[in-house]
Amino acid sequence: MDKSCLIVIPARYGSQRFPGKVLAKLAGKPVIQWCWEAAVKAGLGEVIVATEHKAVLEAVCAFGARAVMTSPRCQSGTDRVYEAARGSREKFVINIQGDEPFMKAAVLKKAFLKLKNSPDCQIGTACTRITEKADVENPNCVKVAMSGEGRALYFSRCPVPFHHPLSDLKGYPYYRHYGFYIYRREALKRFVSLKPSPLERLERLEQLRALENGLRIAVAQVPALGPAIDVPADLKAAERFLKKAWR
Repeated sequence: MDKSCLIVIPARYGSQRFPGKVLAKLAGKPVIQWCWEAAVKAGLGEVIVATEHKAVLEAVCAFGARAVMTSPRCQSGTDRVYEAARGSREKFVINIQGDEPFMKAAVLKKAFLKLKNSPDCQIGTACTRITEKADVENPNCVKVAMSGEGRALYFSRCPVPFHHPLSDLKGYPYYRHYGFYIYRREALKRFVSLKPSPLERLERLEQLRALENGLRIAVAQVPALGPAIDVPADLKAAERFLKKAWR
């Protein structure tokens, strides 16, 4: 296990679109347990769940994981991660969302190595090539434009980069961003000290705050993951995904 990492899974019970979603059952297990198991398999360091609700704390402890209570006043998952990580000393802090039941250990490891081998970057994350045209136009599918070295240039809910009809680059891919982050500890401390930026507020994407303030983000290209759980209907999509995966 790489002792230089601390993995924190923010698990907010009071989700506006789906309250208690982290405790919703998927194939007999809470969604948060799926996330925790993937994080543990990665072997990158200790894994803790950070929540504002006693029900989540109790459920997490029941399946043998470590959980900590954080302030209900945390404005974002990143603020919750920072609060949970303040008493630790690991060089890297990994923020995995508690609503991504199909996160894979290999994806986490690849993104971590991308950041570790990119000394000019302060944050690491991941993306996958988009294969469905509907996802390109879907504002809930966040796109990322990157340099040739895999440095994030921009994130958007709109199709980026724009494909001009007169462009001589045909078939250039779009990439979907997976919203987990690996921070060098000082970068996380700086990030939470910054005010929400104009582009962040326009797109409702907090990673734009990092780019607007000069923090560089290394992006690893990884295989596609299964659906996240944002609304109750996503549970059915997740169940269908599981059935296909188990065939």
